[in-house]
Amino acid sequence: MLLKNLFLTSFIAALLLCLSAPASAEVSIGYAQDVVHAPETGAAIVRYDHEPTRLGGQAMYWDGPDHHNMSLGLDYDLIPSKTVDLNLGGVFIKNVNGINGTHFNFSIGLGDNLGKYARVQFSHFSNGRSRNNDGWNFVGILLRL
Repeated sequence: MLLKNLFLTSFIAALLLCLSAPASAEVSIGYAQDVVHAPETGAAIVRYDHEPTRLGGQAMYWDGPDHHNMSLGLDYDLIPSKTVDLNLGGVFIKNVNGINGTHFNFSIGLGDNLGKYARVQFSHFSNGRSRNNDGWNFVGILLRL
């Protein structure tokens, strides 16, 4: 319940950011699914991108048969493009389990803006260790606000 309340708070904060965001910033919300290790796990996503600095932030809440969790991450867009993003950063994952192995993980993401209002995104979270770390692999669709 606490995780859902934290995500709801993040979602409301994202909407407020969107209302007050400068033209150089973007807020997106959406849904993603793990496609490798926990395919029945769905996630809600709130993402904020600041175009001049190419910095981004992302909050996720996911729930599945054995996995409920939340993450907060910061990343940097390596490609200066209006349509394609290659994000590299770090993410804090609240609950440690066999998929992520630690609280602090690196994140890599690939996103493609499909027109003005939609975005497809792949996100991978991993700690880079081979033992006790399968990593999360989410593919999602986001609405660009």
